[in-house]
Amino acid sequence: MEIPPSKSYSHRGLIAAYLGNGKAVGVGESADTKATMECLCAIGDKKSLFANESGSTLRFMIPIALAINGEVEISGSERLMERPLDDYFKIFDEKGISYKLENNTLYAKGILTGGDYKIRGDVSSQFITGLLFALPLIKEDSRIVITTKLESKAYVDMTLDVLKKFGIEVEEGDNTYTIKGNQKYKNETYIVEGDFSQAAFFLAMGNVNLTGLDNNSIQGDKEIVQVYRRMGMKIEDTQNGYITNGRALKNIEVDVSQIPDCVPVLACVMAVSEGEGRIVNAARLRIKESDRLQAITEELRNLGASVTEGEDYLIIQGKKSLTGGVCSSHNDHRIAMALATISPYCKGEVIIKGAESVRKSMPDFWERFRQLGGMADELNLG
Repeated sequence: MEIPPSKSYSHRGLIAAYLGNGKAVGVGESADTKATMECLCAIGDKKSLFANESGSTLRFMIPIALAINGEVEISGSERLMERPLDDYFKIFDEKGISYKLENNTLYAKGILTGGDYKIRGDVSSQFITGLLFALPLIKEDSRIVITTKLESKAYVDMTLDVLKKFGIEVEEGDNTYTIKGNQKYKNETYIVEGDFSQAAFFLAMGNVNLTGLDNNSIQGDKEIVQVYRRMGMKIEDTQNGYITNGRALKNIEVDVSQIPDCVPVLACVMAVSEGEGRIVNAARLRIKESDRLQAITEELRNLGASVTEGEDYLIIQGKKSLTGGVCSSHNDHRIAMALATISPYCKGEVIIKGAESVRKSMPDFWERFRQLGGMADELNLG
């Protein structure tokens, strides 16, 4: 089965292509990708932006709109607008940009200027990416200064990779990114590669042949392949993907600070692997589409798993099989997809309420799930 295009690269390719009057090819049809496309069209018409449920769209568009139009009005779902924006607010205060957040809408007006932009690295790399796209457009030179340990660095590296392809120069230093002003994005055609974040779910099912992946990719979630191998899963490299032979066998400890999006499916794999599994450095999971640590703990317990939830960790006592039962997606695409991957290891059926949440990143997930041997019907999908 061919893996769908990378959602993260799709966002970045669309933005760079827009800024350079170029083209992005193979961006996929996820709700998040569509939100970015619609926002880019709205920026050009100086209209209000709607990020829907996409954190990437929200945090990327704010500085880009300010750099282009000197103002932005952007809204999104209630859960999205509750997610942290404090790093931008601190910058607005320093740069004299007026703003207010009310009724799930952010209003900001002012000019981005040169100088230092201080950003925490342990909340979301999306703030850094938004600035990396916007700051080349302003007149003066500028510098992004990371004030804490940078987590999910691979996502910043993906941004730099796309910027380079479109002719934008960024100098990376120790906890800094220096950006020259008055740069021009080149007119290029960008082809989006396959998504390792999505591949993580299908690899978890075992006995699959996945294609459409770049084995030399710099995507951070590529690390999940090595994690599964450490857990005893037999995974063979192919020319453009992987073939798996069987399921994970043993539990291990995994530091997920660089691969937070893999936590829901990793927790599910651990729930049906031998021994004690530990997921550590996972505090940022609490400010995603749902509180993912709480959500996956609750739903795995509903299926009969043994999970201990801590402030920034999960401890999972693996079992050969679970009971099955009724659970919720918490309107979170990664929770829904993760629960699906564990269903073959449940004695009873798994009923997932809110299963349509997969549209956020992979609208055809259930068709792909069936294609790989999964059993699903509308009754079971709630």
